[in-house]
Amino acid sequence: MRRPIARFHLYRYQLLPVDRHFQGDLYGASTIDDLLAQKNRIFSNALAAPSAFDGSRTQTATQKLAESDEFLLYRIAANRSLQHETRDFQTEVIDNWPKILLVIWNAPDKQLIAVQHRINAFKDTESVVKLVFDSIEPILSKNQLTAIWEPLFEKKVFWDLIDKNMGKIQEIDFELVTPNMANISAVLPENLRQFAKRTNAVKSHVAITSDGASALKIERNDPVVNALVDYSSEGGGDIAIRLAGIKKKIHTSRTVREVSIDEAVLQGTPENVASILRELLK
Repeated sequence: MRRPIARFHLYRYQLLPVDRHFQGDLYGASTIDDLLAQKNRIFSNALAAPSAFDGSRTQTATQKLAESDEFLLYRIAANRSLQHETRDFQTEVIDNWPKILLVIWNAPDKQLIAVQHRINAFKDTESVVKLVFDSIEPILSKNQLTAIWEPLFEKKVFWDLIDKNMGKIQEIDFELVTPNMANISAVLPENLRQFAKRTNAVKSHVAITSDGASALKIERNDPVVNALVDYSSEGGGDIAIRLAGIKKKIHTSRTVREVSIDEAVLQGTPENVASILRELLK
């Protein structure tokens, strides 16, 4: 008999200043560099606020299970009450709170979120990430920060699309989050990174389009394309591809990278589960 497997979808978040011309806050950071140095602490404080994890459409219950060295493990349940028909021909509502595990790795060089995919709790993992960030947005905004998150995806997904549709690709749009994580942004051209920061952008688009009667030629050994794909695949952005004769674009963000683990492992102590998931996400 096959053992049940738990799957976690991976996302990266970046914490950016709302305005890089920030002149200081009387009760907070005094300079833009000071704000960036404090961003993960501000984010951690936001997660500890009473309003954190509260959904506007879904009633939720959240429990922090473990925390160690900026690695946090939560359990989130959603109210999915069921109608039940009884023997005496009555209908009653049964309380039902299916739960998932959520990891937030808030180290400055990680900024990862892993969400257990369980459709009877939440229809998709993206809605969980959105719930988290929507709930803490007012606190981040008050502290002059904004959070932008993107799924991680396998680079192979992009290149498989290129190989499969060679001769039909007419547009590729790289949507890039303005980088502030050296470990994933070093692959980007320096002038592109600095341009985004100088112009106070939180996102940039690098788009290439062919003539309507032709197609783009994308080579695997092109250093610029590789840099943009590398950065995007690590949660730095989204890539949209438009094919000849098709209006709807194909987005790499629809293919979320995942890690799998035996569900039995998740029955251990919270500290042990957190330790195993941490190793899995390294």
